[in-house]
Amino acid sequence: MNKKIVGCIVGGVALLAAAITGASISINIENGKTSATITYSEETTVPDLTTGLDGIEYGQGEIKSDGEEIKTVEAVEANGPVTEVNNENCPEGEECGRGAYVPVLDISSPQAFANQTLGVCIDVDGYFGAQCWDSMAAYFINYTGHTLYTCGTGAAKGTIADGCWQINAGDDFTMIWDATQVQPGDIAVYSSGEWGHIGMAMGYYNNGYFTLLGQNQGGAPCEGGGAAGNIINLSTRDFIGAFRPNIYIKPEPEPEPEPTPEPEEEYAHTVVKGDTLGQILCDYGYMGNKLFGDDGLAQRVADENEIVDRGLIYPQEIIVFKKTWFDEY
Repeated sequence: MNKKIVGCIVGGVALLAAAITGASISINIENGKTSATITYSEETTVPDLTTGLDGIEYGQGEIKSDGEEIKTVEAVEANGPVTEVNNENCPEGEECGRGAYVPVLDISSPQAFANQTLGVCIDVDGYFGAQCWDSMAAYFINYTGHTLYTCGTGAAKGTIADGCWQINAGDDFTMIWDATQVQPGDIAVYSSGEWGHIGMAMGYYNNGYFTLLGQNQGGAPCEGGGAAGNIINLSTRDFIGAFRPNIYIKPEPEPEPEPTPEPEEEYAHTVVKGDTLGQILCDYGYMGNKLFGDDGLAQRVADENEIVDRGLIYPQEIIVFKKTWFDEY
């Protein structure tokens, strides 16, 4: 089966090896802007896996039209570093803040985030246009107030390296390490190539794939480089982990309380002269037909009260029995 690959250039010149049969990739750099030209192979696509959403409005930018096939992709590879800026922070001697911006986004749900970023170009660090890291950094800044750190690696996959995922996750995210457990809203990280890839899952795991919303993965070209947000079916081949925003974790339903059993109605009868076990039980409401005999109710009461002879009871003796026993005889 031929595979498909699409380039996600985070910065710099991309030299992707099109080792996957049937896919050809060329990188164009014009006036300092990077863009990827992608030729997809003939391949049966995975069905649209956006089953985790109630529906996407596709309300902004250049969008997926009704009935358009979501492309199936084996890997997305970046080939350059990002800068970790938060609008006011910038490495000494660089102008990384120039042209950068962080849009105010509705992150109340994965669908709300998708509706604002599909077809839109977001460039947080002001480098090389709309790269895969930029849209996820914008999410982090809107959600946590801090950017998405690569911890000095400049790589999208560096966000989840040991020592870095702990900083990024903090108390705001739960880490997901098993691709089969991915759900809509998880920010998935991939190890493809030198720099990796990152985007937000829009569906659940399905036979080695799930849908991914992200930038520079085959969407419309952006001014300044990169590509607008789009959705693809991406293989989990290079999946290395995901940040699950705690705001998307539904609390476990409270278990239904066990019904409190009603206390059994228990009687304590003090024997008076003339009493018999049979008469006592009848006086308390027994109306069955198994009162006497070795397997009758009177014998059960005698046994429970350690009475040797059920026909012989004494005044002032206390006979204890339960009303529920009546239903058994």
